[in-house]
Amino acid sequence: MNTHNSVPRVRKANPDDPTVRRPPIGSRGPMPGPNFLGLEGRIAIVQAQVFLLAIIVIAQLWLVTDALYELLSGRTANLGWLTIASGVTFALALLITFWPRRRIEGH
Repeated sequence: MNTHNSVPRVRKANPDDPTVRRPPIGSRGPMPGPNFLGLEGRIAIVQAQVFLLAIIVIAQLWLVTDALYELLSGRTANLGWLTIASGVTFALALLITFWPRRRIEGH
């Protein structure tokens, strides 16, 4: 045992990690973390986003299936339109995902 340098070293898996602090202790024990209350109606907006994105994913799967069928059957006339429709639904999915968050949180 080396007593010359007896400074305790705390080993960390990642030295860049922030220090972990214990939660504040209340009358009934440890208190929960910060209470991030959502804005009124936020749950309904998130549920609508999830529903619309599920519909878009189903449409994307149908478009990809149809495009593969057309490609493998040798009929390539509709592939351009299917690609454009897939791109439009992808852009719509991005819009649904990011636009309401910025409007509600005021960013």
